[in-house]
Amino acid sequence: SYQRDTYDSTDSAYDAQIENDNASRASRSVRSTRSVRSIRSARSIRSTRSERSRRSRTSADSRYADSIHQYYNDRASRILSEGGTDNKLLEIPEEIYAVRRAALTVLDPMTHTWLVITIGFSTAAAFGMARFSRLLPSITYFMILMPTWLSHLGLLACHIMSARALSSFISEANANRQRPNSTDHLDRTEYLPLLQRSLKFGLKTGVLSFFLFIFEILLYQWLAHGHNSLAKALSPICIIVAGGILDGIICKTQNFVRLFAWLSLSSFLMLLVLRFDYHVNGLGWNIIFSPMLALLCILFASLIYIVYGHRIGYFRLTESQVTASILYSMGSSVCFLLAFTLAQLQNISNIDKFTRILMVALTPLAIALVGLGAWAISRDEFEKLLQHGGQSAVHPKKLKLESNGWTSVESKGVTVIPLLGEVSYVPLDAHNKDNIQLCSYCICYPYEEEEVPLQGESPYLPSVTSN
Repeated sequence: SYQRDTYDSTDSAYDAQIENDNASRASRSVRSTRSVRSIRSARSIRSTRSERSRRSRTSADSRYADSIHQYYNDRASRILSEGGTDNKLLEIPEEIYAVRRAALTVLDPMTHTWLVITIGFSTAAAFGMARFSRLLPSITYFMILMPTWLSHLGLLACHIMSARALSSFISEANANRQRPNSTDHLDRTEYLPLLQRSLKFGLKTGVLSFFLFIFEILLYQWLAHGHNSLAKALSPICIIVAGGILDGIICKTQNFVRLFAWLSLSSFLMLLVLRFDYHVNGLGWNIIFSPMLALLCILFASLIYIVYGHRIGYFRLTESQVTASILYSMGSSVCFLLAFTLAQLQNISNIDKFTRILMVALTPLAIALVGLGAWAISRDEFEKLLQHGGQSAVHPKKLKLESNGWTSVESKGVTVIPLLGEVSYVPLDAHNKDNIQLCSYCICYPYEEEEVPLQGESPYLPSVTSN
């Protein structure tokens, strides 16, 4: 009986354990069913949200694309419109402004190039003139050239910041290109020309800075230790001048005035080499500085031509370009005064102290005026690129009917002037032509001739038959 009781208790315990297992399995199945339902509901919610975000992103992208297409269509219609006299600015979408701002972050650090160069070179010029005029005869050549070397270091820092901005912009553009419904194919029409201009400006400033730095090192060795000749010290500058002369001869966009300016500068360098390396004592300072005086006269006359052309309506200068022209005129006048003084100089000891102080003050002033004008132009070009983009402007030429057929005549356009950037011009009409008072006998500005109606029938016009 005892064994039977033991078996009964064991069976009842086993049955209880089976019931507990069944109950736990039921509860686990209920919990699993609930978890499956919650996962399904969460997935459905996420899919609904992703679908909504995709639809909203697609609609936003379509609106963005429509606005850009509308902007380009309006701009093309404005360019190809008859006469093109509508001066109203087109309403540019904010998305295009955002793309331009992002692309111009590459150019923004390099707009401070002229400020950095101006501070360093004006300080070095003041120290150099102080030693030449014997106000500070004990100052070393290392101290004189140290500000220029620091300015090159600052220019290198500007290029490094520009390169970092370019790297971040490229990474963002690549990420945008990988997104569904990407608008990169529309954005690149805006940022590619801006990046090309930024890289071109950075390449020019970098090459010029490198050649100037090599020139300063060689000049320091020639002045302080006498290891090199002046011809070797001037070799980097001669390379730049030779490039300008070749560009003036080969390139069709150059004119005779720029070529003559480069030839004047090369003549000045050759006369310096003849005086110091070959000891040609017959060359006086008035002969050596005569090419520089001619170059400054050309620069001053060109500025008068541009400013007066803006006054009569031929050139359409911006406010920054007018300010820069005035600063350039003041700087060239100061340079002409200094060059004329040095050309007439026979012995520095015969000059009084006031004249020496005046020479030391005017030398950095001339460099500062030119540098501030160039900085104003660089900021003006930056604002132009932000407002109008980097695409080249299209200016259709006008047609004029002559006796031998239709011919194209000069109309409005844009030209690139050194140290002024892109300058718009419009040929003078009959009203503006009569306002020329400076050159009444020699009209130096292009003008539109009045069309004279042809007598008789012309084979180049459609014939009109009367009923």
